[in-house]
Amino acid sequence: MKVVCLGAHILDVLGRPVPDIPAGQGRRVLEEIRLTAAGTAGGTAVDLAKLGAEVTSIGPVGDDTVGDFLLTLLGRHGVDATHMARRPGLATPATILPIRPNGERPALHAPGAMATLTAADVDRRLVGKADVLHVGGPDVLGDFTAAALPDLLRFARDNGTLVTMDLLSVGRPELVELLRPSWAHTDLLMPNDDQLRGLTGISDLEAAARAVREHGVGTVVVTTGAEGCLIVTGAGAERIPALDVPVVDTTGCGDAFSAGVVIGHGLGWSLPDSARLGTAAAALVAQGLGSDAGIVDLASTLAFRAERAGEGPGATTGVA
Repeated sequence: MKVVCLGAHILDVLGRPVPDIPAGQGRRVLEEIRLTAAGTAGGTAVDLAKLGAEVTSIGPVGDDTVGDFLLTLLGRHGVDATHMARRPGLATPATILPIRPNGERPALHAPGAMATLTAADVDRRLVGKADVLHVGGPDVLGDFTAAALPDLLRFARDNGTLVTMDLLSVGRPELVELLRPSWAHTDLLMPNDDQLRGLTGISDLEAAARAVREHGVGTVVVTTGAEGCLIVTGAGAERIPALDVPVVDTTGCGDAFSAGVVIGHGLGWSLPDSARLGTAAAALVAQGLGSDAGIVDLASTLAFRAERAGEGPGATTGVA
């Protein structure tokens, strides 16, 4: 299965547990500090590669040391990072995440080169040959989103490439007009519940998802944290529960969910079964620090899902 992950690639610097930020020049001793390849395109790319996909990343980064390290991390996980766009003189997108003892993750973010992607940075031959184009963070890609993304997604679908999308920033109503031309060519949108409510101004998630579908999105799968996810199609709605696990850090859980859904699609599974794989991937990530924690490969993820969902040893789809 070939997947192109286009959009936000970020270096995360995470530490835990951080009960507070000490005053002045105070000090806290942490149990763990990690650096990971993250972002709604980068984190998803890593998880897809772990789950067995052939993944190519496309996104803007600086020509700094942080960018060198981010590309190295992607490559170590098996992601083809040779098509990333380097920006001379600009900083690579990076985030500092002081993880609270309960797993919450306030973020200190420096966007750097994030909004500099152009149509010339995207090799359409890769998109046309891919099984899936996953767009991570179209809401933070600057002029590219309005000027180039709709035509790229049209090209993808014309070539038989499934288009999936996730958001990075907080949902806000003005994004609807920005993303509407792209949503007309989007098969599957996977926001979280806060983003969907922010986009639509509608508190009821099923109604909010239907409102987004009216703008052209084929299917909406909205993640709902510890509750799991809600799938909304033209035929109806279905809730898929999350797996109950001890939470260390929720960073990257949405990216892992997206990766699981995409892999399930590639295996020919139904959307509910694919979402169940997504919940398993997210649950694994939640038990470690950073977006690349927890997931090892597809076989162990399926075994984890089967064990936690109470399935027999021969289970392969993670059906609850």
